[in-house]
Amino acid sequence: MELQNTYDELESRDTVVIAIAQEDETLEQFARFQSSGFDPAPRFELAADLNREHSKAYDRTTAYLIDEKGIVRQVFPMLIHFRATWKTILGEIDALDD
Repeated sequence: MELQNTYDELESRDTVVIAIAQEDETLEQFARFQSSGFDPAPRFELAADLNREHSKAYDRTTAYLIDEKGIVRQVFPMLIHFRATWKTILGEIDALDD
């Protein structure tokens, strides 16, 4: 997984990655998903948004670059045939510091 491979670079930029699981309807379903045996285990945070209660305004398959003030700085659609690479996202993180 490319995200796992670039995670050290993200950490060195004080970047936090949070993945939101939106498919689960109960915490029990989310717990089963979390314990389903990721190999290797994800190094990023994984949170549940049951029934998309809090994330309906966001697309399901998109990465958002949000700065430390909570401002969305960049949107990266993660479509089947077009996905921004994590290296591209790292470049955008670096551009925030300029």
